[in-house]
Amino acid sequence: MPEFLLAQNSQTIQITGKVTDTSGEPVIGGSVFRKGTSEGVFTDLEGNFKLSVPQGSAIVVRYLGYVSQELVVADEKPLTIILQEDVKKINEVVVIGYGTRQRKSIVGAVDQIGSNRLEDRPVGNTMQALQGAAANLIIQQRSMNPNDNSMNINIRGINTMNNNDPLVIIDGIITEMESLNRINPDDIAGISVLKDAGSAAIYGSRSSNGVILVTTKQGTKGLRPVIRFNSMVGYENPKVLFRPVKGYENALLRNQAEINSGNMPSYTPGQIRDLYEHRDEEEWFMDQIMQRALQQSYNVSISGGNEQSTYLVSGGFFDQGSNFAGDDYGVKRYNFRTNLSSEYGKFKLTTQIAYNRIVQNAPNAGNAIIDATRVAPYYYNRMKAANGRYLTVEGMEGNSLGILEKGGFQKKDEDNIIGNVGGELTIIPGLKAKGMLGIDLTAHHRLIRGMEVPYYSSEDATEVSSRTGVDRNTEDYNEKKYTLNTQFMLDYDRTFNEVHQVSGLLGVSNESFTREANEIKQKFTDPELGIPAADGKTEFDPGSYNTPQSSTRRSIYSLFGRAAYSYADTYYGEASFRYDGSSKFAESHRWGFFPSFSAGWRLSQEAFMDFYRDEVGDFKIRGSYGVLGNQNVDDYSYVTTYTVYTNNYGFNNTPVSGTGFAFGNSELQWEKSANFNIGFDATFLKDQLTVSFDYFNKKTTGILLKTEVPMIFGGEVANENAGEMQNRGWELTLNYHLKTGALQHVFNFNIADSQNKVTKFGDERISDREQMASLIREGVALHSYFGYKTDGYFNNYEEIANGVVPVGAIVAPGDVKYVNYYPDDVIDDKDRQILGNAFPRYTFGFNYNVNWNGFDLDVFFQGVGKRNMVVRGELIEPFHANYSKVIYEHQLDFWSPTNTDARWPRLTAPGNANNYGHDSELFLLDAAYLRLKNIQIGYTLPKSLTTRFGVQKLRVSLNAQNLWTLTKNSFIDPESTEFGNNMGGVGGVDSNSARNYPTLKYYGIGLNLEF
Repeated sequence: MPEFLLAQNSQTIQITGKVTDTSGEPVIGGSVFRKGTSEGVFTDLEGNFKLSVPQGSAIVVRYLGYVSQELVVADEKPLTIILQEDVKKINEVVVIGYGTRQRKSIVGAVDQIGSNRLEDRPVGNTMQALQGAAANLIIQQRSMNPNDNSMNINIRGINTMNNNDPLVIIDGIITEMESLNRINPDDIAGISVLKDAGSAAIYGSRSSNGVILVTTKQGTKGLRPVIRFNSMVGYENPKVLFRPVKGYENALLRNQAEINSGNMPSYTPGQIRDLYEHRDEEEWFMDQIMQRALQQSYNVSISGGNEQSTYLVSGGFFDQGSNFAGDDYGVKRYNFRTNLSSEYGKFKLTTQIAYNRIVQNAPNAGNAIIDATRVAPYYYNRMKAANGRYLTVEGMEGNSLGILEKGGFQKKDEDNIIGNVGGELTIIPGLKAKGMLGIDLTAHHRLIRGMEVPYYSSEDATEVSSRTGVDRNTEDYNEKKYTLNTQFMLDYDRTFNEVHQVSGLLGVSNESFTREANEIKQKFTDPELGIPAADGKTEFDPGSYNTPQSSTRRSIYSLFGRAAYSYADTYYGEASFRYDGSSKFAESHRWGFFPSFSAGWRLSQEAFMDFYRDEVGDFKIRGSYGVLGNQNVDDYSYVTTYTVYTNNYGFNNTPVSGTGFAFGNSELQWEKSANFNIGFDATFLKDQLTVSFDYFNKKTTGILLKTEVPMIFGGEVANENAGEMQNRGWELTLNYHLKTGALQHVFNFNIADSQNKVTKFGDERISDREQMASLIREGVALHSYFGYKTDGYFNNYEEIANGVVPVGAIVAPGDVKYVNYYPDDVIDDKDRQILGNAFPRYTFGFNYNVNWNGFDLDVFFQGVGKRNMVVRGELIEPFHANYSKVIYEHQLDFWSPTNTDARWPRLTAPGNANNYGHDSELFLLDAAYLRLKNIQIGYTLPKSLTTRFGVQKLRVSLNAQNLWTLTKNSFIDPESTEFGNNMGGVGGVDSNSARNYPTLKYYGIGLNLEF
């Protein structure tokens, strides 16, 4: 009989009750609704409710973070309803490609990162918050500069010599990596990391490096309006990890270095005595150009819904000041979002729109840190006089403080709109038609001003001794780019006879990308306004270009699908595919097919596993195999392109224009990555402990490469599908929930490893750089370090006479002893060996959270178990190349006759060819580390107190970031690297001089309010 007839024949009764959690605390604002209708109420400040319903009706009780309860009411007897916290992992809903799955039915390698890992963290962007959050989600923060937050991100290591960026999807919109850092972390409900072919192949051509699916927060059906306000305010203190010795010590050691090299001392005894007597007046320049900076964030949202619609509106503001001295440097981010959904019978409409604005102001001083660290801290060295004049300083190219304060700026502002409108229509039970139109639009503007700064030899000097910024350059850059994304899908999901679950998906999509940019560069502009000067001497830089010179368009059409079957929640099978056609390739090679197959067996559901299921937990094994794609090749690479260079060539003593070219290759095809994965998911201790393990093996073929040609060729050769790589590894994740009395503990731990090797490349390629070469060779990891192994130091002349030394080297006791790898009696290029690799291995993260009577403690550690790092320059060689005038404290453990077991060779004047002129292990450091990434202590006031003021939740917290790091080389941040996420690709990279923005330690307070 229809429900409305039953309602007419039933007696209406009034039910009352109270809703609490397991500790007896009232659930305030919980929804109590008659099932299938919009009739309902919310619980009051005591958790009580009152509702009139027909006798025999079913009611549903919901509250965010708790398991919903459904019960049938037969009379007016008061109800006591206890909601259980939703912590059972196997019932967790996981976002996958174009849909969701319960954790128990997942057969691919998918990690889900909840909003709790992103909220209440003093991070500048989402990518920082993800570091250490999931196994084999490898993130390196190469710089902590707010205005240049360089980060590497890899999923499961290095898969190609080209771009290894994962595919980023926000609320169904395929977007670019930068969008991950535009979004407000506080708006994110969860992030799914798709790692294997079984989970990622439905995204086809861009999924070989993994997929990051971001889902933003939504309103909740049947939930009263909830207002949340979160704020964090604190200071970031720059921690410079290395320091110079005292001034008089610096002079003494420089003399010793000169004498060891057979030179005259640089400083007289009187000069050294003078430095000693004024040692308390010394100031290191780094301490003058760096300062603590304020970081603050504020977020507010309102969300809720009834049985037919949901809504969420949020706004956020983030402000991170730069630690450089100067004029209000730093970054500000503004976020606004609306997520709405409404159901009209069988039709559901959703709209998700976000506006993100980022404003940056950075100094126009690229060498500020380099110059400041190279100057000895002698008391008479000063950057700024009392009368405000900037002074010339020996060893500095200009003046770091002067350039920071008066040398100009680099201002950037970026506006981004990302959103979609989606519709969903239920055609028949189990079959839905879905459509979506999305846009990701970004407008970027950058203005660079270089300003002239005069320097004086002394405070009283009457003439300017030198200047920087005499070009008074002005650069104005504008860029607009947008992606239009359309999707249409048929989605089917039905269960037959309660044991046969059948689901399928078939869809088509298009992504069209357009980018336009222009840049005007001028020299000798007006010193105040930055516009062409009145004297007519302003010059246009030939590097300027207009929009037609920098325009790009590309498009991808796709057909994709998935079919899945499960029997009795025990056996699972799934197949998916994507058929992509990209404008990056010629018509004959435009389309690529990317299939995958996966299966799972939930052993714990078998009859012979009854005891395990009842007393231990759940156990499932799963595996997948598929082919994924990569199209990260330059646009228009399949055709020959020409570039006009203005006034770039000399002809008859006159500069003339010319044309360069890059050959195209119409035979270019997709890179393809065959991906095998096998793993298991298990729970123990009655689902309190969850364990997941995966092993993977990937082989990428058809890697897009460019052949090296002599410079005399005059252009670029075409890309070709010429390389192959293998990448394999494993990952382990543990989650443990424990309750001991009033204490509730949560432990999360993950550890993973990946190791790549080049399997096809042709002739090896050695990229020689300062103090270390890198190598591409078949059979070894991409861009392995290549140089001389060392065997300590020569301790006497007898060892030198009986040893092997480099060709032409003059060697003394205390100099480096190199391993004679090639059996001859000389050290030369044939003795170079593979020394290590800079890609992180054995990456791990550990999070511990405990709650007790309103108090909470959260501790998060993150680190790397194995990694090599090469550093060159002044942090390795004292008085490096004579333009550094300093020896640092960490360099004091140098060889001497009484310190033969030293870390560094004997102290010498700059230019010791034997010690510092060879690519050797001397420059190779151990970059393994353990870092206390975040710690926070909070207290939530009792509801019995806060509800008197209409506040459901009030939490205050103390927060610290980057508090402590354990590493073997404490004078450098162990994340420092010269490599990006493709390890330098084919072309290689420059050396790492470790002139980094200092490590930042954050200390602050937080406030969480809920109404």
